[in-house]
Amino acid sequence: MNLDEYTVKLEDCLKRQLEAFRNFYSSEEKVKQHIVLKNWTELDSEIAYLQKQAGEIDKIEMERNNIYNAMRLYCNDTSVSNFYAFISKYCPEKSIYLNSLYRDLKVSVIKVKALTMRIDAYLSTITTTVTKVLEETFPMRKGTIYDNKGANKVAAAPPLVLDRQL
Repeated sequence: MNLDEYTVKLEDCLKRQLEAFRNFYSSEEKVKQHIVLKNWTELDSEIAYLQKQAGEIDKIEMERNNIYNAMRLYCNDTSVSNFYAFISKYCPEKSIYLNSLYRDLKVSVIKVKALTMRIDAYLSTITTTVTKVLEETFPMRKGTIYDNKGANKVAAAPPLVLDRQL
């Protein structure tokens, strides 16, 4: 295989990976909406679909790394580790386009990370808020309750307080 063939394969791989990340972002946006709207059944199916997409992204990422490493070996240049510099040096006629695809890929990754962080922040806020409300509503349930065997036990009802003065 020559350098032009590697370049075509790399271009195709970058396009597929970019499309996969865009689809992943779209699905993750749906997950966020399902959480906000409390559509739990749709959320479960969307999460399963996200896991499938993540596996596909991993496969494409490994393929892209293999192509890039094969190109570096073909050019007998393992000293250049920067993607942009390598492509500009060995594929000057396609360097602008390939570097643009790579930049778009990096932006897509950042967008997915930002959306994931937003979902995480939302869930953390909701969890903390509910925990605080429950602590204020049921202040007597502050510790862990244990049964006779030492296992955790959930209280069936609030504790009964007897006033022995009466």
